[in-house]
Amino acid sequence: MQNVSRFKPEYITNALLVVVCSILVLTLFAGLATIKETITYALIVVLLSFLTADMKRHAKEKRPSSIKNKYVVLMLLFAYITVL
Repeated sequence: MQNVSRFKPEYITNALLVVVCSILVLTLFAGLATIKETITYALIVVLLSFLTADMKRHAKEKRPSSIKNKYVVLMLLFAYITVL
């Protein structure tokens, strides 16, 4: 049998995490970021890191209520930022 590397879904979230972090750092260093954009990018980074960690641990097989709570809080924060 051949050793075939399997595709892991964490690769997508890791790539997105790198892209969003680099955009955040570049806009901060260029001085083009507003406070709202900075908070939004930071929330996106937190969301992607939660998704990556949950995918790696196969967390949906474990305690679904605690997983649901952190995503609900993040969505409420995104909604609040959108209203501002």
